[in-house]
Amino acid sequence: MKKFIRLTAILEGLTGIALIVIPDRIILFLLAKPTNGPEGRITTMIAGAAILSIAVICWLLRETASLKKLVKGMLFYNIVIILIAIYGMFCYDITNTGMWFVILGHFALFVWGRVILFVQRSSDV
Repeated sequence: MKKFIRLTAILEGLTGIALIVIPDRIILFLLAKPTNGPEGRITTMIAGAAILSIAVICWLLRETASLKKLVKGMLFYNIVIILIAIYGMFCYDITNTGMWFVILGHFALFVWGRVILFVQRSSDV
């Protein structure tokens, strides 16, 4: 579980920082559309701060004895991101490489987290 949380902290931290520092480039990669002015840029930066906060929480709690609840929270986060990305693909025709990168990356983390919880549950029995 610790590896999962550490990797999540690092990946989400890098994503959050990138959304804050270079919002236009990241949005262009993810959505294949520009941020459309200061409103889009600020919204992207706020989203980056939220994602960076998730990274900080994971990093601060990475050595906690029981990470089960944190892993469950991250599973919820990953599935919501996947669902939003799929919604964007079907409703707004956003089908570029960046969106597939988001879906596959979060799906891999979701599966890894589920496996971790399943293995721990099996060993608790």
